[in-house]
Amino acid sequence: MRSLFSTLCLILLLSFVSGCASTTSQEIIFCDPPQADIHWGKTEDGLEKTGLTTPHTRSLSVPRWEKWCYQVKKEGYYDSAIECRGEESFRYLDFKLSPIKTTITSEPPGAAVYWGPSKDRLERTDHRTPSAITSRDLSAGDGAAWDDWYFQLKKEGYHDSKVVFMRRQQQDRSIHFELMPVKR
Repeated sequence: MRSLFSTLCLILLLSFVSGCASTTSQEIIFCDPPQADIHWGKTEDGLEKTGLTTPHTRSLSVPRWEKWCYQVKKEGYYDSAIECRGEESFRYLDFKLSPIKTTITSEPPGAAVYWGPSKDRLERTDHRTPSAITSRDLSAGDGAAWDDWYFQLKKEGYHDSKVVFMRRQQQDRSIHFELMPVKR
């Protein structure tokens, strides 16, 4: 009887100690550039926006992470590839996003680039044609490289170009202007 009681106490003690010493699994998600939106789910087709941004770290008291798929997205950049991972106890993901680019060219080259979010709010930039702008350009206005945006070129001795509207895109785009000389 005493040995049965001792065995039961030992089993209870071992289950209590093993519960207190549970394994912790960690997940770390980085992205260049930071502040990208994290999407995840059990399958590539089942990804959902989490409301979390990179960098992100979390820990769970489980021995292993379950199979899971990840993708990050950020305005002005191509979406990352979807990365699916198997079961693992430590999960580290490091994404690198490529910026969307708008290329502006003209004949003749060397025209000053004006842009803005509306026809009435065009601003002169430091860019001259030919020029390629991305979301990484500090001088690129809010969304000039990918968002709904207006463009115009000006060059001395030539008529100002028409104002051209470019729709928001998730891919590279290009604009070409033919400038007409002023008749003297």
